[in-house]
Amino acid sequence: MPRRTEEQKEQRRIYEQTPQGKFLNIISNWKRPPKNGYGLICENREEIEGIYGLYISSERCEECNCLYTEDNKKCMDHCHESGKFRYILCHSCNTKRKKNNTSGIPNISKQQNGWEYKIQIKSKKHSKFSTDLEWLKEYKVEFEKNNLYIH
Repeated sequence: MPRRTEEQKEQRRIYEQTPQGKFLNIISNWKRPPKNGYGLICENREEIEGIYGLYISSERCEECNCLYTEDNKKCMDHCHESGKFRYILCHSCNTKRKKNNTSGIPNISKQQNGWEYKIQIKSKKHSKFSTDLEWLKEYKVEFEKNNLYIH
C-alpha cells in the first residue's frame, strides 16, 4: 500500500476540521469496540446524528453539571454490554460510572432506568431487565440453577 504524501496528509488534516470530517472522526471512535463488549450501536443514521447533536451542543456534564474543560472533556457514555447510549458526561464522571457500573454481581449491571442481567449460554444470549435489584438477583440465581450445569 503506497504511503501518503505530505500533500495528502495536509488535505486529510484540513478535511478533519470540516463539520463532516469532525462528525466521522468522532463517531468512528464511538463505534470502535472496547476490549470486552460493544462500541456504540445505533439503529440508523438519524439516531447517531441525534446523539452527535447532543454531544456537540452539550456544555455541561449531565451527572455533575460541571463545564467541560481541556482536562475534563466530554464523553459519550454507553453500555459496553448492549452498546446503547446513556448520557453525555465529563471524563471524570464517565470514568467513575465505568468503575461503579455493576452491582458487584457478575452479569448484572446498572442501566439508565434500572438493572439488567445478561448472560450468554453457548451461542445464545439471554437478558432480563428490572427496576428491582433484589428480584433480579433472585431471578439470576434461579435461571442459572436451571440452565447452567457442569457435564
